[in-house]
Amino acid sequence: MGIEISELIAFLVRSAVVIFLLLNIVPLMVFLERKVAAFVQDRIGPEKSGLYGLIQPLADAVKFFLKEEFIPPEANKFIYYISPIITAVTPILGFVVIPIIPVLQPISSELSALTLIAFASMGVWGLLLGGWSSNNKFSLLGSLRSASQFISYEVPLSASILAMLILYGTFDFLKIVQAQEGSIFKWGIFLNPLAFLVFFIASLAESARIPFDLPEAEGEIVAGYHTEYSGMKFALFFMGEYMHLTLASALMIILFLGGWNIPFVKFELPEDYLFEDVIEYAVGFVVFSVKLFLLLGLYVLIRWTLPRFRFDQLIRFSWGVLILLALISILISGVIAVF
Repeated sequence: MGIEISELIAFLVRSAVVIFLLLNIVPLMVFLERKVAAFVQDRIGPEKSGLYGLIQPLADAVKFFLKEEFIPPEANKFIYYISPIITAVTPILGFVVIPIIPVLQPISSELSALTLIAFASMGVWGLLLGGWSSNNKFSLLGSLRSASQFISYEVPLSASILAMLILYGTFDFLKIVQAQEGSIFKWGIFLNPLAFLVFFIASLAESARIPFDLPEAEGEIVAGYHTEYSGMKFALFFMGEYMHLTLASALMIILFLGGWNIPFVKFELPEDYLFEDVIEYAVGFVVFSVKLFLLLGLYVLIRWTLPRFRFDQLIRFSWGVLILLALISILISGVIAVF
Protein backbone atom coordinates (compact mmCIF):
# COMPACT_ATOMS: atom_id res chain seq x y z
CA MET A 1 0.00 0.00 0.00
CA GLY A 2 2.88 2.35 0.78
CA ILE A 3 4.39 1.77 -2.65
CA GLU A 4 1.07 2.56 -4.32
CA ILE A 5 0.74 5.82 -2.38
CA SER A 6 4.30 6.86 -3.27
CA GLU A 7 3.62 6.12 -6.94
CA LEU A 8 0.42 8.16 -6.79
CA ILE A 9 2.23 11.10 -5.18
CA ALA A 10 5.00 10.92 -7.80
CA PHE A 11 2.37 10.89 -10.58
CA LEU A 12 0.53 13.90 -9.12
CA VAL A 13 3.75 15.90 -8.66
CA ARG A 14 4.98 15.15 -12.19
CA SER A 15 1.55 15.95 -13.65
CA ALA A 16 1.36 19.25 -11.74
CA VAL A 17 4.80 20.29 -13.02
CA VAL A 18 3.93 19.35 -16.62
CA ILE A 19 0.58 21.21 -16.48
CA PHE A 20 2.30 24.26 -14.98
CA LEU A 21 4.86 24.27 -17.82
CA LEU A 22 2.17 23.83 -20.48
CA LEU A 23 0.02 26.65 -19.13
CA ASN A 24 3.05 28.95 -19.23
CA ILE A 25 3.76 28.01 -22.85
CA VAL A 26 0.47 29.64 -23.96
CA PRO A 27 1.42 33.26 -23.04
CA LEU A 28 4.91 32.68 -24.45
CA MET A 29 3.36 31.47 -27.71
CA VAL A 30 1.04 34.51 -27.83
CA PHE A 31 4.06 36.79 -27.46
CA LEU A 32 6.06 34.80 -30.04
CA GLU A 33 3.13 34.84 -32.48
CA ARG A 34 2.77 38.62 -32.24
CA LYS A 35 6.49 39.33 -32.57
CA VAL A 36 7.06 36.94 -35.50
CA ALA A 37 4.00 38.34 -37.29
CA ALA A 38 5.37 41.85 -36.77
CA PHE A 39 8.80 40.79 -38.08
CA VAL A 40 7.32 39.22 -41.24
CA GLN A 41 5.13 42.29 -41.86
CA ASP A 42 8.01 44.73 -41.19
CA ARG A 43 6.56 46.33 -38.07
CA ILE A 44 7.39 46.36 -34.35
CA GLY A 45 4.52 44.52 -32.69
CA PRO A 46 3.52 45.05 -29.04
CA GLU A 47 6.05 47.22 -27.20
CA LYS A 48 4.11 49.50 -24.82
CA SER A 49 2.97 46.87 -22.32
CA GLY A 50 6.09 46.12 -20.30
CA LEU A 51 9.63 45.66 -21.60
CA TYR A 52 9.39 44.85 -25.35
CA GLY A 53 5.67 44.11 -24.84
CA LEU A 54 6.28 41.15 -22.52
CA ILE A 55 3.15 41.90 -20.48
CA GLN A 56 0.89 41.85 -23.56
CA PRO A 57 -0.18 38.19 -23.03
CA LEU A 58 -1.26 39.10 -19.48
CA ALA A 59 -3.27 42.01 -20.87
CA ASP A 60 -4.91 39.64 -23.36
CA ALA A 61 -5.82 37.25 -20.54
CA VAL A 62 -7.40 40.08 -18.52
CA LYS A 63 -9.36 41.12 -21.60
CA PHE A 64 -10.74 37.60 -22.03
CA PHE A 65 -11.78 37.48 -18.36
CA LEU A 66 -13.63 40.81 -18.64
CA LYS A 67 -15.33 40.11 -21.98
CA GLU A 68 -19.10 39.78 -22.02
CA GLU A 69 -20.22 36.13 -22.12
CA PHE A 70 -22.78 35.87 -24.91
CA ILE A 71 -24.69 32.60 -25.25
CA PRO A 72 -26.82 32.04 -28.38
CA PRO A 73 -30.45 31.60 -27.27
CA GLU A 74 -30.94 28.45 -29.38
CA ALA A 75 -27.68 26.79 -28.33
CA ASN A 76 -27.44 23.44 -26.58
CA LYS A 77 -26.01 24.98 -23.44
CA PHE A 78 -24.39 21.91 -21.85
CA ILE A 79 -22.49 20.90 -24.99
CA TYR A 80 -21.81 24.57 -25.76
CA TYR A 81 -20.04 24.94 -22.40
CA ILE A 82 -18.16 21.63 -22.39
CA SER A 83 -16.81 21.79 -25.99
CA PRO A 84 -14.00 24.34 -25.34
CA ILE A 85 -12.99 22.35 -22.25
CA ILE A 86 -12.62 19.18 -24.34
CA THR A 87 -10.52 21.07 -26.89
CA ALA A 88 -8.17 22.48 -24.25
CA VAL A 89 -7.86 19.40 -22.03
CA THR A 90 -7.27 16.59 -24.57
CA PRO A 91 -3.78 17.73 -25.68
CA ILE A 92 -2.80 18.23 -22.03
CA LEU A 93 -3.84 14.61 -21.37
CA GLY A 94 -1.53 13.55 -24.20
CA PHE A 95 1.43 14.90 -22.22
CA VAL A 96 0.99 12.29 -19.47
CA VAL A 97 3.10 9.90 -21.58
CA ILE A 98 5.53 12.44 -23.09
CA PRO A 99 9.01 12.16 -21.52
CA ILE A 100 10.29 15.75 -21.52
CA ILE A 101 13.11 14.28 -19.43
CA PRO A 102 13.00 10.84 -17.76
CA VAL A 103 11.71 12.23 -14.44
CA LEU A 104 9.06 14.41 -16.14
CA GLN A 105 6.99 11.63 -17.69
CA PRO A 106 3.89 11.32 -15.46
CA ILE A 107 3.09 7.80 -16.73
CA SER A 108 5.80 5.50 -18.07
CA SER A 109 4.18 2.84 -20.22
CA GLU A 110 5.20 0.27 -22.80
CA LEU A 111 2.19 1.49 -24.82
CA SER A 112 2.77 5.24 -24.43
CA ALA A 113 2.54 5.82 -28.21
CA LEU A 114 -0.93 4.26 -28.40
CA THR A 115 -2.06 6.20 -25.33
CA LEU A 116 -0.98 9.50 -26.87
CA ILE A 117 -2.70 8.78 -30.21
CA ALA A 118 -5.91 7.91 -28.34
CA PHE A 119 -5.91 11.16 -26.34
CA ALA A 120 -4.85 13.38 -29.24
CA SER A 121 -7.55 12.03 -31.56
CA MET A 122 -10.27 13.10 -29.11
CA GLY A 123 -9.59 16.81 -29.66
CA VAL A 124 -11.73 17.00 -32.79
CA TRP A 125 -14.82 16.25 -30.70
CA GLY A 126 -14.54 19.62 -28.99
CA LEU A 127 -14.51 21.44 -32.32
CA LEU A 128 -17.29 19.33 -33.82
CA LEU A 129 -19.60 19.64 -30.81
CA GLY A 130 -18.80 23.33 -30.35
CA GLY A 131 -19.85 24.16 -33.91
CA TRP A 132 -22.97 22.01 -33.75
CA SER A 133 -24.14 23.21 -30.33
CA SER A 134 -23.92 26.90 -31.32
CA ASN A 135 -26.86 26.50 -33.73
CA ASN A 136 -25.11 28.70 -36.29
CA LYS A 137 -24.67 27.63 -39.91
CA PHE A 138 -21.16 29.10 -40.16
CA SER A 139 -20.12 27.36 -36.93
CA LEU A 140 -21.57 24.07 -38.15
CA LEU A 141 -19.78 24.38 -41.48
CA GLY A 142 -16.51 25.11 -39.68
CA SER A 143 -16.95 22.12 -37.37
CA LEU A 144 -17.70 19.80 -40.32
CA ARG A 145 -14.59 21.07 -42.05
CA SER A 146 -12.63 20.38 -38.87
CA ALA A 147 -13.91 16.82 -38.63
CA SER A 148 -13.19 15.97 -42.28
CA GLN A 149 -9.76 17.62 -42.16
CA PHE A 150 -8.71 15.96 -38.91
CA ILE A 151 -9.89 12.54 -40.02
CA SER A 152 -8.08 12.92 -43.35
CA TYR A 153 -4.76 13.93 -41.80
CA GLU A 154 -5.00 11.61 -38.79
CA VAL A 155 -4.30 8.71 -41.15
CA PRO A 156 -0.90 9.89 -42.51
CA LEU A 157 0.06 11.28 -39.08
CA SER A 158 -0.57 7.91 -37.41
CA ALA A 159 1.17 6.10 -40.27
CA SER A 160 4.31 8.23 -39.87
CA ILE A 161 4.31 7.50 -36.13
CA LEU A 162 3.90 3.79 -36.92
CA ALA A 163 6.91 3.99 -39.25
CA MET A 164 9.08 5.21 -36.38
CA LEU A 165 7.70 2.62 -33.95
CA ILE A 166 8.66 -0.09 -36.44
CA LEU A 167 12.09 1.47 -36.87
CA TYR A 168 12.88 1.58 -33.15
CA GLY A 169 11.00 -1.63 -32.31
CA THR A 170 9.07 -0.28 -29.31
CA PHE A 171 5.93 1.65 -28.34
CA ASP A 172 7.72 3.23 -25.37
CA PHE A 173 8.74 6.85 -25.95
CA LEU A 174 11.43 6.66 -23.26
CA LYS A 175 13.15 3.77 -25.04
CA ILE A 176 12.85 5.58 -28.39
CA VAL A 177 14.71 8.61 -27.02
CA GLN A 178 17.33 6.38 -25.40
CA ALA A 179 17.88 4.65 -28.76
CA GLN A 180 18.89 8.03 -30.24
CA GLU A 181 21.71 8.70 -27.76
CA GLY A 182 25.30 9.32 -28.82
CA SER A 183 24.99 10.26 -32.49
CA ILE A 184 22.80 12.60 -34.48
CA PHE A 185 22.61 9.95 -37.21
CA LYS A 186 20.54 7.81 -34.86
CA TRP A 187 17.83 10.46 -34.86
CA GLY A 188 14.65 9.62 -36.72
CA ILE A 189 14.96 12.57 -39.09
CA PHE A 190 18.10 10.98 -40.59
CA LEU A 191 16.94 7.37 -40.45
CA ASN A 192 13.60 8.09 -42.14
CA PRO A 193 13.35 11.68 -43.46
CA LEU A 194 10.20 10.86 -45.44
CA ALA A 195 8.34 9.95 -42.23
CA PHE A 196 9.51 13.26 -40.71
CA LEU A 197 8.19 15.20 -43.72
CA VAL A 198 4.82 13.44 -43.55
CA PHE A 199 4.56 13.98 -39.79
CA PHE A 200 5.47 17.67 -40.06
CA ILE A 201 2.88 18.40 -42.77
CA ALA A 202 0.15 16.33 -41.09
CA SER A 203 0.81 17.98 -37.71
CA LEU A 204 0.27 21.39 -39.32
CA ALA A 205 -3.08 20.20 -40.65
CA GLU A 206 -4.03 18.57 -37.32
CA SER A 207 -3.35 21.87 -35.55
CA ALA A 208 -5.43 23.76 -38.15
CA ARG A 209 -2.59 26.17 -38.85
CA ILE A 210 -2.01 27.99 -42.13
CA PRO A 211 -1.88 26.72 -44.85
CA PHE A 212 -4.42 24.25 -43.38
CA ASP A 213 -6.64 26.59 -41.33
CA LEU A 214 -9.79 25.98 -43.38
CA PRO A 215 -11.95 25.34 -40.27
CA GLU A 216 -11.34 28.99 -39.28
CA ALA A 217 -11.24 30.60 -42.74
CA GLU A 218 -12.39 34.11 -41.77
CA GLY A 219 -13.08 35.23 -45.34
CA GLU A 220 -15.42 32.31 -45.99
CA ILE A 221 -17.15 31.23 -42.75
CA VAL A 222 -16.67 34.24 -40.41
CA ALA A 223 -14.50 32.38 -37.84
CA GLY A 224 -15.56 28.77 -38.15
CA TYR A 225 -16.54 26.57 -35.24
CA HIS A 226 -15.95 29.27 -32.58
CA THR A 227 -18.00 32.03 -34.28
CA GLU A 228 -20.51 32.15 -31.40
CA TYR A 229 -17.93 31.93 -28.60
CA SER A 230 -16.56 34.83 -26.58
CA GLY A 231 -14.64 35.53 -23.38
CA MET A 232 -12.90 32.65 -21.66
CA LYS A 233 -14.69 30.00 -23.73
CA PHE A 234 -13.09 31.45 -26.85
CA ALA A 235 -9.76 31.62 -24.98
CA LEU A 236 -10.00 27.87 -24.27
CA PHE A 237 -10.30 27.15 -28.00
CA PHE A 238 -7.35 29.46 -28.53
CA MET A 239 -5.37 27.64 -25.82
CA GLY A 240 -6.32 24.25 -27.27
CA GLU A 241 -4.78 25.19 -30.62
CA TYR A 242 -1.47 26.09 -28.98
CA MET A 243 -1.57 22.94 -26.83
CA HIS A 244 -2.06 20.77 -29.92
CA LEU A 245 0.84 22.57 -31.58
CA THR A 246 3.03 22.02 -28.50
CA LEU A 247 2.06 18.34 -28.31
CA ALA A 248 2.88 17.82 -32.00
CA SER A 249 6.25 19.56 -31.54
CA ALA A 250 7.10 17.50 -28.44
CA LEU A 251 6.22 14.28 -30.25
CA MET A 252 8.33 15.33 -33.23
CA ILE A 253 11.29 15.95 -30.90
CA ILE A 254 10.91 12.49 -29.35
CA LEU A 255 10.50 10.55 -32.61
CA PHE A 256 12.78 12.49 -34.96
CA LEU A 257 15.02 14.97 -33.11
CA GLY A 258 16.60 12.93 -30.33
CA GLY A 259 14.46 14.10 -27.40
CA TRP A 260 16.67 15.64 -24.72
CA ASN A 261 19.86 14.33 -26.36
CA ILE A 262 22.59 16.66 -27.66
CA PRO A 263 24.03 15.86 -31.13
CA PHE A 264 27.17 13.68 -30.95
CA VAL A 265 27.18 13.89 -27.15
CA LYS A 266 26.24 11.24 -24.61
CA PHE A 267 25.96 13.47 -21.58
CA GLU A 268 27.25 11.56 -18.56
CA LEU A 269 28.91 12.87 -15.40
CA PRO A 270 31.17 10.81 -13.14
CA GLU A 271 29.27 8.50 -10.78
CA ASP A 272 30.53 10.32 -7.68
CA TYR A 273 29.78 13.82 -9.06
CA LEU A 274 27.75 15.99 -6.69
CA PHE A 275 24.14 16.42 -7.89
CA GLU A 276 24.92 14.22 -10.91
CA ASP A 277 21.29 13.41 -11.79
CA VAL A 278 20.07 16.97 -11.18
CA ILE A 279 22.61 18.47 -13.58
CA GLU A 280 21.99 15.85 -16.26
CA TYR A 281 18.23 16.38 -16.06
CA ALA A 282 18.61 20.17 -16.07
CA VAL A 283 20.76 20.06 -19.22
CA GLY A 284 18.26 17.66 -20.83
CA PHE A 285 15.36 19.96 -19.97
CA VAL A 286 17.12 22.97 -21.51
CA VAL A 287 17.94 21.00 -24.68
CA PHE A 288 14.34 19.79 -25.03
CA SER A 289 13.01 23.33 -24.42
CA VAL A 290 15.31 24.86 -27.06
CA LYS A 291 14.21 22.29 -29.64
CA LEU A 292 10.56 22.85 -28.71
CA PHE A 293 10.65 26.63 -29.13
CA LEU A 294 12.60 26.39 -32.40
CA LEU A 295 9.84 24.16 -33.79
CA LEU A 296 7.08 26.39 -32.42
CA GLY A 297 8.81 29.40 -33.95
CA LEU A 298 8.92 27.58 -37.30
CA TYR A 299 5.19 26.85 -37.08
CA VAL A 300 4.49 30.54 -36.38
CA LEU A 301 6.74 31.66 -39.23
CA ILE A 302 4.93 29.34 -41.65
CA ARG A 303 1.58 30.81 -40.58
CA TRP A 304 2.61 34.32 -41.56
CA THR A 305 4.35 33.48 -44.84
CA LEU A 306 2.11 30.98 -46.68
CA PRO A 307 -1.40 31.32 -48.17
CA ARG A 308 -4.09 28.76 -47.32
CA PHE A 309 -5.27 25.93 -49.55
CA ARG A 310 -8.75 25.57 -50.98
CA PHE A 311 -10.68 22.92 -49.11
CA ASP A 312 -10.79 20.51 -52.06
CA GLN A 313 -7.01 20.87 -52.46
CA LEU A 314 -6.51 20.17 -48.77
CA ILE A 315 -8.51 16.92 -48.81
CA ARG A 316 -7.07 15.76 -52.15
CA PHE A 317 -3.52 16.35 -50.91
CA SER A 318 -4.08 14.09 -47.90
CA TRP A 319 -5.80 11.16 -49.59
CA GLY A 320 -3.97 11.43 -52.90
CA VAL A 321 -0.40 12.29 -51.86
CA LEU A 322 0.35 12.27 -48.14
CA ILE A 323 -1.10 8.84 -47.32
CA LEU A 324 0.91 7.31 -50.18
CA LEU A 325 4.09 8.91 -48.84
CA ALA A 326 3.24 7.67 -45.33
CA LEU A 327 2.88 4.08 -46.60
CA ILE A 328 6.23 4.38 -48.38
CA SER A 329 7.80 5.62 -45.12
CA ILE A 330 6.44 2.51 -43.34
CA LEU A 331 8.04 0.36 -46.04
CA ILE A 332 11.37 2.18 -45.59
CA SER A 333 11.26 1.64 -41.83
CA GLY A 334 10.50 -2.03 -42.32
CA VAL A 335 13.46 -2.48 -44.65
CA ILE A 336 15.79 -0.64 -42.23
CA ALA A 337 14.52 -2.64 -39.25
CA VAL A 338 15.06 -5.97 -41.05
CA PHE A 339 18.46 -5.27 -42.63
